[in-house]
Amino acid sequence: MEETVYYSLISYEDWSFYIAATLEGLCFVGSMPASKEECLNWIQSRFPLATIEENQERLAPYEKAVTDYLSKRSSLIDVPVVQIGTSFQKKIWNSLRTIPYGETITYSELAVKNDLSPKAARSVGSAIGKNPLLIVYPCHRVVPKSSLPRGFRGGLDMKMNLLTLERD
Repeated sequence: MEETVYYSLISYEDWSFYIAATLEGLCFVGSMPASKEECLNWIQSRFPLATIEENQERLAPYEKAVTDYLSKRSSLIDVPVVQIGTSFQKKIWNSLRTIPYGETITYSELAVKNDLSPKAARSVGSAIGKNPLLIVYPCHRVVPKSSLPRGFRGGLDMKMNLLTLERD
């Protein structure tokens, strides 16, 4: 049976980005500003044989979970997910969920939290940079030790907006 990957645009107040899911769970949360091309390219590279279908109705439960987070009705997005990555990446992504809402830690602290040397901060950062489920795995809560954030797959504005959302 051929797999289908569904995608839809989420627009809530000033937030706008694409999400994608299979029948098993959410697999992608896109960047801001919303880029349909980013979403479709990601799907095609990870699911080359899948049918791709825009379907807001099928993604409604995921959209509700995301908008509940963005509206502060929930401090996490607890939905079924499909993780597509290496075992190391998945380990790091899963550990992101242990960072408390509204708090930040450094890349080296996250490395230590994963039983790695603090010097593994670059490896941790690389894994975080491949996180396809922004917000669900809250990589915006990881910051450099000595300066303002320099990079974020969703864009620095999105990262700063997420950090502000959680602090207010």
